[in-house]
Amino acid sequence: MFVDPRVAHGRARFDLSRSPRMVAEERRAEISDVVAQCLEHFAGPRTRRNLMRLLARQVAPKLERLGLDPYVGELGQAQGLFVNFSTMSGEHGLREFQLQLTVPDLVLKSFASTVVRPHAVARCMQRNGTTSLAEIEQETTIVFVLARVIRALALVEGWKQIGVPSNRGLFIGEMTANDDVCLKTYIKPEANGRSSRWDGFAALFDAMPHWHPTQVRQGSELLQWMVDHIVALRNSAALSDRFPFLLEPYRSIDDPLDAAWKAAPDQRCAP
Repeated sequence: MFVDPRVAHGRARFDLSRSPRMVAEERRAEISDVVAQCLEHFAGPRTRRNLMRLLARQVAPKLERLGLDPYVGELGQAQGLFVNFSTMSGEHGLREFQLQLTVPDLVLKSFASTVVRPHAVARCMQRNGTTSLAEIEQETTIVFVLARVIRALALVEGWKQIGVPSNRGLFIGEMTANDDVCLKTYIKPEANGRSSRWDGFAALFDAMPHWHPTQVRQGSELLQWMVDHIVALRNSAALSDRFPFLLEPYRSIDDPLDAAWKAAPDQRCAP
């Protein structure tokens, strides 16, 4: 059962604003301090091998104690430490940052690769019948993980707008000027009450397993499933060929359910 959108938006703003622990700058500084302290106390030769050992044996375990899941190894053409962390705020919504420390140059970089805007958070709460951010945590965690794969596909095919599936719905938004993912709303195609051009896109992911919370938290199985699924889909046709609207700019469409909710009190008071 859907929730009144006004209630969902109010609860979303409240929940997103009540966790100072997840403010982006504080979280980024916390991670940077761990890295800086380990490097400061490292006295050996700064060879690639020694630095990778330092990252694996000292930096990564300390980051794990902060509740993070760091990866030390190769990623594409880079080698070093890679970690994703999430933040939330009433202004920006939910954001996933990617932080990397490459060797042997020891350049530390971080950037927000995926943003779930407050409106999308509220729509997810509304359409899943809840007024608690905690009850859609699995949805938002899944979308952060899968967005890493969908983002890469969007860059290859030149998408301007983007959809990222979860177990219960579809987050929709656009690719930013910096080639990041900005998710602006959320739909449940089977329960929307109207057809959408996103229905066929969402149907491509109907075979997605219902992930266990441990799988979602670790993320590796989700990533591998999505990579394999995308490769299989593209063997027959590019997704931008199947859905040419992906190459068009994103545009917001009014939700008729909002008008229905707003009209409901007037209807109840009518003679």
